Amino acid sequence: MAVFNRILVPVDGSSGAVQALDKAVALQKLTDAEILVLCVFKHHSLREASISMVRPNKMAIPDDALKEYATDIAMSAKQYILDRDVDAEKLRAFVKGGRPSGTIVQFARQRDCDLIIVGATGTTGDSSALLGSVAQRVAGAAHCPVLVV
Repeated sequence: MAVFNRILVPVDGSSGAVQALDKAVALQKLTDAEILVLCVFKHHSLREASISMVRPNKMAIPDDALKEYATDIAMSAKQYILDRDVDAEKLRAFVKGGRPSGTIVQFARQRDCDLIIVGATGTTGDSSALLGSVAQRVAGAAHCPVLVV
């Protein structure tokens, strides 16, 4: 039995996410684990849209744009891993809408992940904090070990 069978790597396009991908690739080569890449986009609520200065003709447009952007990030991360000689059969990418930390934790549980590798800071890049809020929430709520890089 392998130490890790399924590794989840949440990505957001940040340099921290790239470091998490690198660590996942290294562990995958040691354990032959499956890597699941997940990009979470925050839903644009109807209330947020109603107070926005820009009113789209269709309320779904913000979610569509965010989902498309998240899909680009997830597919770029997948290609990044494939370029490092990970077998395509051991790699899947997903996009979900929701609150990032909660969605990551729920996804990991539903997919029976036994490790989450997350960047210490995300796209906000707040260097004054030792640990980004998403990484901190995931580490505190996950059912499995969380490696923060």
